[in-house]
Amino acid sequence: MTETYKTIGKSVPRVDALDKLTGKAFYAGDVSFSGMVHLKVLRSDRPHAKILAIHTDQAKAYPGVVKVFTNKDVPGRKRVGTRNKDQPVLCDDRVRFVGDAVVMVAAETLEAAEEAISLIRVDYEDLPCIFSPEEALAADAIKICETGNILLEKTLIKGNPDQGLEESDIVIANTYRTQMVEHAYLEPEAGVANYEGDKLTVWMPCKYAHFDHKEMAEMLGLPRGR
Repeated sequence: MTETYKTIGKSVPRVDALDKLTGKAFYAGDVSFSGMVHLKVLRSDRPHAKILAIHTDQAKAYPGVVKVFTNKDVPGRKRVGTRNKDQPVLCDDRVRFVGDAVVMVAAETLEAAEEAISLIRVDYEDLPCIFSPEEALAADAIKICETGNILLEKTLIKGNPDQGLEESDIVIANTYRTQMVEHAYLEPEAGVANYEGDKLTVWMPCKYAHFDHKEMAEMLGLPRGR
């Protein structure tokens, strides 16, 4: 008996394809509220360095700046992470990669926030760096995180790989490298938050809303229900 299926075996268009192609797709960066402030982040330009001092006086005095945030201003848990809670929301003692978040500026306009960010100075003491997985796994490698350089270790063995290699007619061994390019997302990395009454609502791109919800609540020191 031949069955006709509506979806299986058919070419089904993506439900969001038309909106994305025509520019009608609505992203977090499109959310806007009257009188909202704009947030910019100062990120590290060092791969590994100790933070000696953060100078924010000029940024705080810049017209339109509402608040300058450092690690001391994080109200709840100051570290996040999918497995280990070892990633600072804002760096405290040191930076661990180029792009690590150090300071945030909230201002009345995006332009004011960007200008204020440029006025912040951070005094660093450079530390030894790691630039490859091989270096990170060396016995004498420096520890980028307090717990070491291995986030997770899993061993998966199926069959006998040594026997398979020995019995293979052809074995190709090589090292392949590719450029560090992130996926070509259509949605920009942006988010909007609105505090109304005693509840905070956040619009943001994410793949795991429950995890982000938990992390934000603990970082902000808020019950999850708020």
